[in-house]
Amino acid sequence: MLNTLGKITDKWTLAKQELYDTESTKEKDKDSEELKVVEPNLDVAMDVKYLTLITVVCFLGRIQGDLIKCPPYESTTVVALEGEHARLRCKLCNASTSLVLTDLQTHGFNITWFKDTSEDGHVELLRKTGRITFEGTLLGFWPAFMNDTGRYSCSVLNRTYNITSAGITLNVHRNKGLCRGNVYLFSQRVGSSIMLPCPKLEDYSSKDENIIWLKDCKDNVHIGTTYTIQKVEEKSAGYYSCVLPLENDGVEYNVTRILKLKVKEYVEPFKPKLIYPVEEQIELELGEKREIECKAVVGYKVDNFCLLYWIFNNSFFNISGNDAVYESPERIVIEDNRTSMISLLVFTRIKAEYLNKNFTCFLNCPDTNQIGYIILLEKGKSDTGPIVLLLIMTVAVFIIVAVVFGRYKIYFALCFRDFTSRDETLQDSKEYDAYVLLLKSDETLLSAKEEAFALELLPAILEQKFGYRLCILERDVLPGGASTNDILSYINKCRRLIIILCAECMADDSPMYELMTGLHQALVERLIKPILIEYNPVRDITFLPLSLQLILRTNRRVKWKSASLSQNSYFWKKMRYLMPAKHIKASDNSPNGRTIL
Repeated sequence: MLNTLGKITDKWTLAKQELYDTESTKEKDKDSEELKVVEPNLDVAMDVKYLTLITVVCFLGRIQGDLIKCPPYESTTVVALEGEHARLRCKLCNASTSLVLTDLQTHGFNITWFKDTSEDGHVELLRKTGRITFEGTLLGFWPAFMNDTGRYSCSVLNRTYNITSAGITLNVHRNKGLCRGNVYLFSQRVGSSIMLPCPKLEDYSSKDENIIWLKDCKDNVHIGTTYTIQKVEEKSAGYYSCVLPLENDGVEYNVTRILKLKVKEYVEPFKPKLIYPVEEQIELELGEKREIECKAVVGYKVDNFCLLYWIFNNSFFNISGNDAVYESPERIVIEDNRTSMISLLVFTRIKAEYLNKNFTCFLNCPDTNQIGYIILLEKGKSDTGPIVLLLIMTVAVFIIVAVVFGRYKIYFALCFRDFTSRDETLQDSKEYDAYVLLLKSDETLLSAKEEAFALELLPAILEQKFGYRLCILERDVLPGGASTNDILSYINKCRRLIIILCAECMADDSPMYELMTGLHQALVERLIKPILIEYNPVRDITFLPLSLQLILRTNRRVKWKSASLSQNSYFWKKMRYLMPAKHIKASDNSPNGRTIL
């Protein structure tokens, strides 16, 4: 090739010189300026002409050179099932790319296929039939039979060159079912993911999206190039068949590969761990000798990538017995099938300068870094007083805060409501904030002070001062108009149930539907929260219904006292605390049309 290129170059030089001489004779009478204009154009023409010739020769030489230098001893094997399609590709060597082989016929090369028919090296020329096809560099069998098993080779030739490829072995197995034949093995642990490819289908890359995946030869689990199992389970083990359907002359053929997935038991990866020290304080005497052990478990075998060492004041220790403090060589110990590393920090004599300072042990591994440290204390002089004092002060502060909060939590809650303008009454479809229930007997119906409290004082403060809306049966329902269903409907419209209780009012044993209905919703259905006002002290609660006794034992009980007349008294603050949070504006009006003060 180099000789040919040299000859072409020499001819190009001679031709160019002759052309220059001829043109020079013809134009000798012209002035020198015209000659300078013509000469560069001749150079360009000659350069393009011969450069094109050299490029074509070099390209052909590159193709032929690649083919000639390919070693013919490489071999591949293709496995197929009887009755299915098989395909062989002409491969001269690794240096021959598909692009080069595609361009062979363009430059006068032809591809011929042969089959070894005997052990003496005799070969038979293959010819196209209805079952055997030639597609560029591919040899196809539609379908492959048992007698197609053998060794094949391809030859690339023209009038000058004849290059034969390495042998390609075709093994056709008898088709005994989808899960019988040549098996490709895969394995994965439980809990991990795996992507199963369909092996040996490089020559079908344009159609591999149509691959059908079967599990245990019957269940269709996927269609696509690969099958991914996100989380492998024990039931994932088995045979997987990937089937690629192909069509030739209106007949459909398959290309099948069989995979076997083995599932391994999950073994949690062991992470190295520093066992000792973590955060240790050691008491000792000045002048004594002491060895302190740093120990780490690094795995099930010796891990050469883990380091265990001591540091003091950002400096390493010498591994020598000549210093007052030194580090002994690292030791490997195997205990219970696990490997441990031990590094000893040796004090030949404890000095005062070592006290109350950190000696740090480092465990450095590729996937973890851990530290532990020790502090040396002089025996008998360890001062735990500050720690105890700090602990006592912390507990005392906690108790004081708890007592103050318990005593004044109502004030804190009301301040928080006012500061945040919190309102619980928005969008809950309730019409009233509370239903007022006065427990009264027939004797006290007209003269009881409790009625004046329920009908006058309670609305005057809660409605006119704090903006709540109350539902009072004696005030808001016409006489004789309150039926059983009416009482229940009014209770359902309220957010709270206010029960006014006194000993005289409960003297009568007459049934009270209002009380029973409200308490049922408050305690059983939890649809309304109760507020129990003890107008007069109740000394004996045993005669009360069990539901009232339960409310009396809770924090939803408020006692009326003579000092409670002031709206800033504790009674009204707790009533506001138990009532729904409601944002009150200065311009809001009470339900009965009176302006709130």
